[in-house]
Amino acid sequence: MILFNGKIEPNISQKANHIIDEIIKVFKTKENIIVTIILERTPLLLSIIKALFDHEIAFVPIDKDFPKERIKYILENSETNIIITQLKNMNMSSYYESGVIDDITIYSRKNEVYSNKSQKDIAYILYTSGSTGKPKGVEINRYSLINFIEGISEIIDFSPQKRIACITTVSFDIFFLESIMAIYKGLSVVLANEDEQRNPKLMAKFIKDNMIDMIQMTPSRMQLLLNHDKELSCLKNVKEIMIGGEPFPLSLLRTLQEKTTAKIYNMYGPTETTVWSTVSDLTHKDRIDIGRPIKNTEVYIVDESLSILPNGQTGEICIAGEGLAKGYVGRDDLTAEKFIYLHQKPDVRVYRTGDMGRYLPDDELEYLGRTDNQVKIRGHRIELEEIESYLNQIDGIKQSVVIALETSETDKVLEALFTSDVAFNQKDISDYLSSKLPEYMIPAIFKRVEGFIQTVNGKIDRKRVLECVEINVDDSMSNDSAASKLNDTQKKAFEVIISTLDSKIGDLTLKTSFTGAGVDSITFIKIVIALESEFDFEFDDEMLLITKFATIKSMIDYVELKNKITNCENA
Repeated sequence: MILFNGKIEPNISQKANHIIDEIIKVFKTKENIIVTIILERTPLLLSIIKALFDHEIAFVPIDKDFPKERIKYILENSETNIIITQLKNMNMSSYYESGVIDDITIYSRKNEVYSNKSQKDIAYILYTSGSTGKPKGVEINRYSLINFIEGISEIIDFSPQKRIACITTVSFDIFFLESIMAIYKGLSVVLANEDEQRNPKLMAKFIKDNMIDMIQMTPSRMQLLLNHDKELSCLKNVKEIMIGGEPFPLSLLRTLQEKTTAKIYNMYGPTETTVWSTVSDLTHKDRIDIGRPIKNTEVYIVDESLSILPNGQTGEICIAGEGLAKGYVGRDDLTAEKFIYLHQKPDVRVYRTGDMGRYLPDDELEYLGRTDNQVKIRGHRIELEEIESYLNQIDGIKQSVVIALETSETDKVLEALFTSDVAFNQKDISDYLSSKLPEYMIPAIFKRVEGFIQTVNGKIDRKRVLECVEINVDDSMSNDSAASKLNDTQKKAFEVIISTLDSKIGDLTLKTSFTGAGVDSITFIKIVIALESEFDFEFDDEMLLITKFATIKSMIDYVELKNKITNCENA
């Protein structure tokens, strides 16, 4: 059962199966079909995914808000021959024919062009950030997904009578725990809408009003919820909290232990090993670990020569077992590099995660960070080199380096440094990147520097980029004299905004645009929470979107108006 906006949509599974049946009639075979899904966040999205899985048809889930260029690349790279979408501006007429089934647009390859290879054993292809500048498609086997469902169910209680919150975006692999797995285990899936996904106030209400039993979140999202609901009253009835996608701060664990009665699980696993590979029950622990492998999964710790290390020694985490992906679409070289055979285990195929870890004395695993330039921000895996490749395509930029700065125990922000002979406006750079990359990959800070320090091998020394001498990117971002003319309420609001953004953006003025300055939706909500706390009022629901405020000044004006209304009501 799927609930959305407080109700069950009737006949949704029949509608989904009808759409898939019509597709099969056209293609007359299932083995060579690859279906890309670009749909609104509604029960139909979940029902179509389940129908494709039931019919053993490989699918590619894409976030509808991805840039067009990224969507086009994924369609071409995956050799998609069917697109199920509600987007009206796909403009695929050169390659696809379109039709309509039950108000859903179906694009099919002209002349019934099929993939060159059988997709019989593939459940889905998920695209993640790639160091070459292009996203890479990870092919997940059907038996891997089934093993994941069975393995997690042996550790965590997914009873049919429970309600699970579906909060994650479809392009993030942990979405499948909240959708396919939950449906197969007989749970009621409560689907959050896009506003409930992004806004902690609405999310807290969503969890409480829908009597949620199980939730899955990144630490960043949980911290955002905590910022709004400091006592976590919305989680009072939640029985299982599953945290993953990023390192789990000990302080957050202690808060969850103190303020909830739920079982608390730490989940670990890269996309290439099918969602989660290890689980730890942290409910009564005073340390953070990632636990033990799930069913039919093995984890090895290896040194630089790929020799297995004894317990207690730190090395790279390598994962083996039924969860391993088939490989990367069209990247045999990368597949051979990442999926290997260890010298001491010549018959065992493993995935090199690039994560560091070790076995503790009680045989539990501990995660100890990354070995390369890949980072995770709010659960999204990001290859910093992919962002750099697009920065380097901008005319005038010579070199660039992107780093992740920690702004709190649970949050990071991307900062881009670059060299050029000319100055750039931050908004122009941000706008360009927005046409190429998802929102979560757009740096919040851009700095023009005189040059990069190099290693003895002539490469950029990434460990010393913060030592580079900065050149002002945009002189217009200087202190605004108009700020001195603000009244007391406006000044206070300005100070709250500045204090929330100062470490992220740099110099700010009343004319600064939130989107132009690279402020993401989560940071925007932190500003809202800070202002609500300072002035003791709540933003109207329709004003909880970053697009509602063109500049900092427009937000200050709104705060002043709300403050006057609140004071009048209390008089």
